[in-house]
Amino acid sequence: MAKIAFLGAGLMGRAMIRNFLGAGHEVTVYNRTTEKARPLEALGAVIATTPRQAAGGADVIMSSLTNDDASRATWTGPDGALQGDFNPGAFAIESSTVSLTWVASLDELARARGLRFLDCPVAGRPDVAEAGQLKIFAGGDAEDVEAVRPVLAAISKSVMHLGAVGSGITFKLIYNVMGTIQVAACAEGMYACEAAGIDLAVAAEGFSTGATGSPHVVRHAQYMAEDKHEDPIQFSGRMRIKDVDYGIRLIESVGAQSLIGHATKDVFEQMVDNGMGDLNDSELIDTLRLVHKEV
Repeated sequence: MAKIAFLGAGLMGRAMIRNFLGAGHEVTVYNRTTEKARPLEALGAVIATTPRQAAGGADVIMSSLTNDDASRATWTGPDGALQGDFNPGAFAIESSTVSLTWVASLDELARARGLRFLDCPVAGRPDVAEAGQLKIFAGGDAEDVEAVRPVLAAISKSVMHLGAVGSGITFKLIYNVMGTIQVAACAEGMYACEAAGIDLAVAAEGFSTGATGSPHVVRHAQYMAEDKHEDPIQFSGRMRIKDVDYGIRLIESVGAQSLIGHATKDVFEQMVDNGMGDLNDSELIDTLRLVHKEV
C-alpha cells in the first residue's frame, strides 16, 4: 500500500480520497480550507495544515485543484508540496484540469526535486469519482505510468497512456472542449424546441435516443426538460469557461483552429454576464431564455 499526499478536497478530491482510503492506502490530505477536509478523518485520513506537511514521507503526491493559480500556489508556495521531505523516487501527479504551459513548468520543478512526474487529468463527474470509475488520461514515462497504475486503480476504471508528459492534459483539454460544445449545443437545441412549441420532455427523449444522444446530451437534456439541476453543483458555467479557455489556447498553439470552441465560450460567457456563472452548466438554457427576452 502507498502513502499518498492528496492536495485538494473539493467534490472530486473527496471522492478520490475516500476510494484511496477504501483500498487500504494511507492518505494525508491538504485543503486550503482545513475544516472542509475534517470529515475525512473519520475514514482514516490525516489532515495536514500545509501542502509541505502533507507531502512529508509520501510515495505519491497527487493534486485535484481548480486552476493554474491554485495548483501553482499549492505545489510551489513557501509551504508548497515541492518543499516537502517526500520519499526517494516518489511520484508527483497533477490530476487537475490546468493549462499545458503550467504542466510543463511543474514537470521541470518536480523533476528538479527528484520526483517522477505524471500529468493524469481525470474524466468523470463527482458521482463517477465516488464509484471509483474515473477515466485517467496519463502523460509521462511508460515505466512510471505502469509503476503507479496499481495505485490509480483505486479511483479509476481505466488509465490511458497518451504519451510523454503533457500529452495527458493535452488530450483532456481537447476532450473538455468537445464536451462543452455538446452541452452548449444541447441547450441551444432544447431552447429552440421550446421556442417552436415542442414539449421539452419529448425533445429530450428524441435527442437522447437518436444519433445526437451523447452522454452529455442524455444528462443535460433531461435536466433542462425537468428544470431540475444537480445539487450540489457538479460543473458550473464558470468552470466550463475556464476549461474551454485553456483548451482553445492549447488547440491554437498546435496550429489547429477552434471556431466552435470560441462560439461555445461566448455562449457560456453570456451565462456569467447574466449572473448565472456559478450555477450548473445545464442552466445555460435559462440564459438563452433571458437573451431571447432581451432581443
